[in-house]
Amino acid sequence: MSASPLLAGNVVKQAGPIEQVHALTGVRIIAALWVILFHIRGNIASEFPWLSRIIGPVLAHGELGVDLFFALSGYVLALNYGQRMGFSLNKAATVKFWWARLARVWPAYVFMLLFAAIWHGLLIARGVPDPVAVRDYGIGSFLRQLTLVVQWTEPGFERLTWNGAAWSVSAEAFAYLLYPVIAILVFRLNRALSTKSLLAVTLLTLFPVVFFSYALGLYGEWMWLLRILCAFVAGNLMFFIVSRIPRTDQNRTNASHIVLGAAVLIIASCYVLDLTGRTKYVGLLIPLLVVLVGALGIANRHVVRLLSARVMVIGGMASYSIYLVHMPVIEIFWALQGWFPTALGPDTAGAKLGFVILPFLVCLLGYLLWKFFEEPARRKMRLMSTQNIPERAVDDPAESAVLHERSAVHETAPTAPAEPQHSARH
Repeated sequence: MSASPLLAGNVVKQAGPIEQVHALTGVRIIAALWVILFHIRGNIASEFPWLSRIIGPVLAHGELGVDLFFALSGYVLALNYGQRMGFSLNKAATVKFWWARLARVWPAYVFMLLFAAIWHGLLIARGVPDPVAVRDYGIGSFLRQLTLVVQWTEPGFERLTWNGAAWSVSAEAFAYLLYPVIAILVFRLNRALSTKSLLAVTLLTLFPVVFFSYALGLYGEWMWLLRILCAFVAGNLMFFIVSRIPRTDQNRTNASHIVLGAAVLIIASCYVLDLTGRTKYVGLLIPLLVVLVGALGIANRHVVRLLSARVMVIGGMASYSIYLVHMPVIEIFWALQGWFPTALGPDTAGAKLGFVILPFLVCLLGYLLWKFFEEPARRKMRLMSTQNIPERAVDDPAESAVLHERSAVHETAPTAPAEPQHSARH
């Protein structure tokens, strides 16, 4: 029997409806929680030493949650746009893509930027010590953050953004700017290369971030640029690799085992790195994150069923707002600890209770921001477009039907090609 042309990499299917992959949405809340706990790992170690001894090594590498977001972003954008934007560089399609991305990330980002501006500004105006003082509190910095370009000219991100987590949003915006060109490059590589060669290119793409994280550390100068570009492009490539795998029960089962194995290996590696003190090898876990994302694209068992549960999917849908909310909330609690040392200072009942409640409070506030601001604002911005950006499919089937109906009402270009069904929240 001759090999399938698709598997040989010479033919690419036309863009069309594709199945939803709830696990790719559900894993986003895991990434967000990993980052949140990373930022309070010192407090957990102080208030709960016994707990820190158990989970401390995993929390110590929670910064990798950002790299997981980057890989997910590349994979999901390739899934939704790769085959349609890969044929040629089209001005209308590019502008449409950029507006859709702006509608996705900007409203909640600006909301929390203004919140952080008020928070830090009030502390400065009143002469109160800021637990996480920003590098530059000025109009110029505000405008650079407002336009999402603040990280583009900076080698590092330590206290650069007023909302500590926002540096990664600026980094993603840089990837979005380049994506129309990346889409063409990856699409053509997919047409020209065999599966093995495409996998080799993916590994080669990840080599710079692995090597320089070993030499300079994940926080070395300009490492943010390598982290976003390498993980983002690798996520794009991984989508096309996975798209060549037949969706048989056996392949889905094998992918499910890979998900479980990759997760176990990542967790085990965190403990090994901690026990041996070889944290400079942490970059080796980034390729595992990319493999995890790819396997989630077709897996359907054990861990994937958990990630596909409704509560996980909703958490994943709200994960961006949760991510944006977490640092301001943490910083406010740190400030309260200084203002009320008797009640909330280190090693008090208030501190212990506070750091137990904090992750749940962040998730609640992030959910409210997503539900009542991020999503409504995103929809309004998409309707502002004159290029017919219909509502995307979402992970909740009932809501998906409602949005599809609304999209039909607001259709303005009947002759334009229909958008494919999105498989994951992004």
